[in-house]
Amino acid sequence: MTEAQLTEARASQAPTSSQPGSVRRGISRSRWLLVVAALSLFVAAALFALWCNFRDRQTDPFQAALAAVDREDLAVARQYLAELRSSGKHHSQATLLRGAMLLKKGYYYPALDELQEVADHADLKISALKLIGQAWYHLGRHVEAQAALHKVLREEPNAVEAHRWLAASYYDLGANHDALHHLKRTADLDPSDHRPHRLLGLIYKDYERYGDAAACYEESLRRKDGQPDWVDVRQELAVCQQKLWRFRDALATLAPCPATVEVSVVRAQCQHALGDVPSAKESLAAVLYQDQANLDALVLQGTILLEEGKTPAAVDVFRRATQAHPKDYLAHFKLAQAYTQLGQQDRGNAEQKLADQIREVRKEFADLHQVAWDRPHDVQVRLRLAALAKELDRPDLADVWLRSAAALQPLATPKPYGPQPDATNRNDK
Repeated sequence: MTEAQLTEARASQAPTSSQPGSVRRGISRSRWLLVVAALSLFVAAALFALWCNFRDRQTDPFQAALAAVDREDLAVARQYLAELRSSGKHHSQATLLRGAMLLKKGYYYPALDELQEVADHADLKISALKLIGQAWYHLGRHVEAQAALHKVLREEPNAVEAHRWLAASYYDLGANHDALHHLKRTADLDPSDHRPHRLLGLIYKDYERYGDAAACYEESLRRKDGQPDWVDVRQELAVCQQKLWRFRDALATLAPCPATVEVSVVRAQCQHALGDVPSAKESLAAVLYQDQANLDALVLQGTILLEEGKTPAAVDVFRRATQAHPKDYLAHFKLAQAYTQLGQQDRGNAEQKLADQIREVRKEFADLHQVAWDRPHDVQVRLRLAALAKELDRPDLADVWLRSAAALQPLATPKPYGPQPDATNRNDK
């Protein structure tokens, strides 16, 4: 065979680009790329770990420890505490850190022992006083808590945690004007915090200032719609919107909420107000299935029966309402109407008389809310509100106003409640 023939034969046996040898080379190349990628990731991870270790070494161990306590990572805080102790140079910092950890675990008196030891330390005083205020608050010692937190504000007027805990303390005592001040400061200083506006909404709602309350609830939800108690916030907002005759807004507010008793009652009231009686009946059925003595549901059910001309059935429902809630004005008023429509005038007159008596108490109670707002340090007004709340069979509201009066006792000598002589008309002879 000639040399040219041998060359041609070898060429015919050489693998083409579509033959297995080429595939094998492609597979090898892919494996090589995977190995390189894996090595790159390993090196990157190692470098990142080294950087994190370097960063942690550069961080002030004391500040890192306090941050760990704040996020309740006490295991990390203990490591930093051991580091501070081993250095032998940071006794005061270690003492404050121990106090912070004890406070976080709920050991309030031992925490105070540690924290008060460094309360006069030049560099640690502010941090110690913030924690001392929190400890006294948890122990129910509001005078001591407020004293510590006000010391913080005298040196750091924008200390948001001091404002936050002062707001909680004043609210617990019913000193709502002081609570309002610190809640607003907290909200201004921390625009991401949804809690101040929720509490502001509750305060305004208690004073029956529904427009202000609704605006605060809306702001709270704007800041964090998915907050832990979002159902309660939406239900409270919907009540305010209903009081303001914003029925469609209230239904939209309640749309994402599960059908709890409270939610379903407000939903039924708004549906009825908008003329959607079938939906209102459906919502009422869900309420009364869970709570047969629910006042608002009974009154609304009786009202619908009256509108439909089913007066005897309405009488039965209103009687159930007045028996379960003998101090409610609307239930007695509606029952008086139903008796009158049945021709039972004597019974109607008797119920109307009871309703009028309750209405006078209720009117004074409502009017005094504005007086209490205008006179934030008047103890007698708050005591009168507590007495009226008891008369209206609302022990929950009575407790609110009694606590408010108790909080004010050290602050002012109360003036007698009632009309006062006009100094310009006084006879000076």
